Amino acid sequence: MQSQQDHNDDVTDPTMKQKTAAITKFLSRTALARKPSPIRVISDYLFSLPPDKEILSMAAGIPASSTFPLESMTIGLRDGSSFKIEGSAMSTALQYNKTSGIDGLRKWWSDLLSNLLAPPKHIERATIVTTGAEFGTYLMFNALIDPGDYVLLAEPVYCPNMLKVDSLNAEMVPIKEDPLVGGLSPTALRHALETWPEDRRRPKALLLCPTGCNPSGANVPEEARREIYELACEYDFLILEDDPYYFLNYGKDLTTFLSMDTEGRVIRLDSLSKILCPGLRIGFLTCPISLVPYLERHYSVTLLNSCNVSQVIAQTFFQEVGVSGFLKHANTVAGHYKKQRDATEAALDKHMSDLGTWIAPEAGMFFWVKLHGFKDTTELAKRSIDRGVAIVPGAAFQLEGDSPCIRLSFSVLPPEKIDEAVKSVSETIRTVKQGQL
Repeated sequence: MQSQQDHNDDVTDPTMKQKTAAITKFLSRTALARKPSPIRVISDYLFSLPPDKEILSMAAGIPASSTFPLESMTIGLRDGSSFKIEGSAMSTALQYNKTSGIDGLRKWWSDLLSNLLAPPKHIERATIVTTGAEFGTYLMFNALIDPGDYVLLAEPVYCPNMLKVDSLNAEMVPIKEDPLVGGLSPTALRHALETWPEDRRRPKALLLCPTGCNPSGANVPEEARREIYELACEYDFLILEDDPYYFLNYGKDLTTFLSMDTEGRVIRLDSLSKILCPGLRIGFLTCPISLVPYLERHYSVTLLNSCNVSQVIAQTFFQEVGVSGFLKHANTVAGHYKKQRDATEAALDKHMSDLGTWIAPEAGMFFWVKLHGFKDTTELAKRSIDRGVAIVPGAAFQLEGDSPCIRLSFSVLPPEKIDEAVKSVSETIRTVKQGQL
């Protein structure tokens, strides 16, 4: 995985500052109405002080660390090595901390993105720690969306994101993916924008998963990404780059939307769930710095801060292995999923070549299969699970209507079980098509 600095050598001109988007104009009324918690303001200041700065605090209502029964943790790694968390690191893990996350972890990830993705330097950005990327999307939507606002969604779309937008009484406009292009079609997006009804509010944001999309498995190609970003600038909306499978890319390197963001209109979400483990519940949200206080105000009255035990484990792991060690691990993980992809593709070719069409993904952990002769696959999915194989019907990933597609995840089954599962699905398809329910 290579740095994207070369793509951005031409965007450090200070005149570019004149072209930046005023991201605060996109804020929801709820976000604008939220006031900072006076206690958290003081607490965040205290947690920001260097260790040698002594403050006699009678402000924060934090418990006495001397009462905690836990003293240290030793984390064993698969290669046989281990690291120990104790002393000040353990104290940080066990106590409250800053709303935006532990400084060391935020800095490590921010530096990684700066070096790896090389976003344009004239935009001042910040990274906050979220309780998984899932909560990051929730934070984004709540900060940006008012009832009646319009949100563009690349369809098929990860179904929890539809539920989040729907809960805010916002309107969702699906933009279909193009199987020939791979991922969201810039042509379809431009058509939607050019034909937008004059009596409607303009769309505030586009949400998409550009790498190894869940559920389609698609990578949005390089040129399509640039066209989509140009449309965001032309029609003045934000891009919500939900990219949890970025490090599971086993195809060619692609420029992220953050890397090409010369106007400060990209909010990026990363996740450790796919490259370390989901149990840590750690994600990262990177955005123009002017947005951060509004996100923190929401965070401070909901989760307060992400789990500090998880943050310290992740931070210590990163410190132990370094950037090169982390990228080596990420490449190993991507290689694993490529082998899983290959096994699934072989099984599909073997058992289902006459039953549907698909494009082999170049990232992530999903095949999106369009079946011949089906209007909808909801009943098929029920029949399949009755036969011992769980699949997801395509209708679960679109706003409304039927779908002839199914999503097959290849993340956890060993290759021999993948073949067995695909064979079973193919038999269920043939049975259903023959009407023998």
